[in-house]
Amino acid sequence: MAGEGVSELAGRVAIVTGAAQARSIGRGIAISLAERGADVVINDIAHDEEAADRTAEIEALGRRSAYLPGDVADPSDCQRLVAETVSRLGRLDIFCANAGVARWQELADVTPEAFELIVAVNLHGCFFACQAAAAQMRRQGDGGRIIVTSSVNAVMPHRTLGVYGATKHAVAHLVSVMAREWAADGITANHVGPGWVQSNINDPSPDFATEEKRAAARASVPLEHRATEPREIGAAVAYFASPDARHTTGAFLRVDGGMVIGK
Repeated sequence: MAGEGVSELAGRVAIVTGAAQARSIGRGIAISLAERGADVVINDIAHDEEAADRTAEIEALGRRSAYLPGDVADPSDCQRLVAETVSRLGRLDIFCANAGVARWQELADVTPEAFELIVAVNLHGCFFACQAAAAQMRRQGDGGRIIVTSSVNAVMPHRTLGVYGATKHAVAHLVSVMAREWAADGITANHVGPGWVQSNINDPSPDFATEEKRAAARASVPLEHRATEPREIGAAVAYFASPDARHTTGAFLRVDGGMVIGK
């Protein structure tokens, strides 16, 4: 029933970037936060029709929602996203830097265009969006939560994902420094590392191109031999946003069914 569920995040306002698509980690995060009481702003660079479905889902839970399109790779769009969220919903308490792109190429085949796109979204977009969010939290004066979607590739080199993995290594380092520098402002910074999630971003992966390959991928996951569900990533993000994580910062939580240790 709309409005029922955990209310530990009641009165909190969250932004989730890269959250418009139905088959996405961003949707799993947005719904998990809304189920726990948060009002949620959806951001994405496209997918306007799907974004309308996301806001409707959140509003059906009795929460406020809005869709604010924008490109996190553009620092001015990051600032506008935060400012419009505050204008519409009054404040910002939780910022989820989730937007990301991947290209499966061996390093010898990476083009300058692909390199620039991956770095622009995954690294520049993460940094400038978190910077804008932290500035607003600092103005409010009562702390906040920053949660980044990194990847198991932050700790596990993967052939054909070299540039993507490099951005996730860099993001992991940035989160650690954010945690140290922004602790004085009461802002925590943590990151979640998905493994294999059956989502739009992974559809082009050659590792999952056939049912035989998907079966092999499932077999390589020690826990339950399956892909991780987006809502399971959302639950991890919701923990970092919750009162239970008030003294947790600079942490990395893999949600991968043991994929890394399975390797």
